[in-house]
Amino acid sequence: MQLSAQQGRLNIYLHVLRLGRDLQVICGGGDSHIGAVALAAPESGQVQTRLLALPGHKEDALALRMAQHMAQELHCAVCVSAGIHYDNITREEIQQVEQMVQ
Repeated sequence: MQLSAQQGRLNIYLHVLRLGRDLQVICGGGDSHIGAVALAAPESGQVQTRLLALPGHKEDALALRMAQHMAQELHCAVCVSAGIHYDNITREEIQQVEQMVQ
């Protein structure tokens, strides 16, 4: 499944792959790359998470929120790879990216 959203110069996409009962999600936009990878899975009534982030990248919180939310709502393991880059992005545009991803 592929989803996308656009606001002004911002274009964010999600590629969602079903792997058995689990999900692999790729989230990108602008000069896409791998900045952070979050893994979340429900276990004993809670969602357990792991996070890897490359130095200097700021997608970690976004990837973690996405993986946690999806794992909790869908009751499966979710791996989110996120990498979004826009030159000179403003705080307002960062908020727009977060809203589009939700």
